[in-house]
Amino acid sequence: MQLTLQIPDGSERTIEVTAADLGRRLSDFLEDHLCPLNTRCGSTGRCRGCQLEAPSDSGKAQTFRACQSTVGEAAAIAPRFTIPARSWRDHSLSGVSAFEILGTPPAHRPRPGLGIALDIGTTTLGAAIWDLESGKCLAHRSSANPQRRFGDNVASRVGFSVDTPDATTRLQQALIHDGLRPLLRDLLESIGRDSGSVTEAVAAGNAVMLHTLAGVSLEGFAAYPFEPGFLEEQNLTLPLLPEGQDLPTLLLPSLGAFVGADVAVGALAAGWLDRQTSELLIDFGTNGEILLKHAGRYIGTATAAGPAFEGGRLHCGRAAGPGVIGALALEGDTWRITLCDKTRTEPVGLAGAAYIDFLHHARHAGLLNESGRIQRDHPLASTRVVDDAPEWVVEIRSEVFVTEADIAELLQAKAAIAGGVATLLERAGITAGALDHLTIAGGFGFHLGKEAATSTGLIPAVPADRLQTLGNTSLGGASLLLLHGSSRPLAPLLADCECIELNQCSSFEDHYIDHLGLP
Repeated sequence: MQLTLQIPDGSERTIEVTAADLGRRLSDFLEDHLCPLNTRCGSTGRCRGCQLEAPSDSGKAQTFRACQSTVGEAAAIAPRFTIPARSWRDHSLSGVSAFEILGTPPAHRPRPGLGIALDIGTTTLGAAIWDLESGKCLAHRSSANPQRRFGDNVASRVGFSVDTPDATTRLQQALIHDGLRPLLRDLLESIGRDSGSVTEAVAAGNAVMLHTLAGVSLEGFAAYPFEPGFLEEQNLTLPLLPEGQDLPTLLLPSLGAFVGADVAVGALAAGWLDRQTSELLIDFGTNGEILLKHAGRYIGTATAAGPAFEGGRLHCGRAAGPGVIGALALEGDTWRITLCDKTRTEPVGLAGAAYIDFLHHARHAGLLNESGRIQRDHPLASTRVVDDAPEWVVEIRSEVFVTEADIAELLQAKAAIAGGVATLLERAGITAGALDHLTIAGGFGFHLGKEAATSTGLIPAVPADRLQTLGNTSLGGASLLLLHGSSRPLAPLLADCECIELNQCSSFEDHYIDHLGLP
């Protein structure tokens, strides 16, 4: 027996099915045969990320969820399936490992060998390889975090960890075996070096991700008051290198249970520790982290923005990569697109930053009202069948569109970030106008249009000369500490930072609701 699948690049794959395969979950079977699906809800059936399409006698495609079907059930439906672009888990990314460093870096300690800086993100992984003698970055790369198949956000992975007996091992194995080893293999091959040249690594990330890297249970993150297994730095030996060789690895210290080492080293990369100024850093990710510095005081928090800024849970959302639209503009009644990576010329989806462009231009053109509903009488409004039901949409290209459900998801993510920012500013007793610098961090920020981000209320309105986009500051900051050889430059921030839980702040809900609309 065979199953034939058409994948989003237009090619077909035929997979042999044995009798032993028939009872297996289809999404797991396809994963093993290099057809990874977007099981963003952890294969619980709560989303349509792994939805497949099969032909039917009526001519209308029959859809079903691969995580809720066995191989035998799928074979009984049809021998041939299509994997829609939104259901394909793509590991090719653009811009996620790019970073810029401001200010005076900590002193470089020259020594022999190559070092690896790592950003362990909830959705993406970033790595940079450095010549430790010269202090030169030799290459940097990024890929998707394979843990996404267990859930697309921190909360879902914590839930998976609590509910599944062997989850700690599975999370660590997915991260190291399926994620970091292939990423480091690509890095080393790109510079013509082997694993024997690498002598050490430094890793940043939120505390949940660093626990999964260390192979430590996530149970302490499951309920308030949160009690992680560790927040301090960890010196470990981990089998990160391509052939499973051990590598001495420093896991950098976190500020709190959900305010991680990634945002701490981001402040270092942004030059905060050099100057006595008022600063705000927003690290746009699935676990959106926000850090404020004012009057020598640091306040940090995290907000559950979800994966929308990285294209997750959106019908045509994709991580920035080949053929993915990274920017949008509206000229009359025509959408002008800019691709993140032009190695593919036909658009296959929208990156998170392009969705923010969409909100900006659609609202300005009267296509969206204040609550994000599509204006039915606008010439760009149309209907189409989405997930087996007719919906109002805005078409960007024939197979790339935005639904009202997408807009609602985006507005909730926007409100989570903007509400968190408003809560921190209120806590410090200042307004956004008092900020000397607003730093946008993360791969999402690499493509983000500043006018669109401000006009939609995603970020505070500050003068252009105070707004800076630095890319992956987590990877940049981890690189600085790799070259320095320790985490000591973080000591002032670690000693003086107050971390707050937004669900314990009475004003956060009001701020969240205030930012759910479009200005």
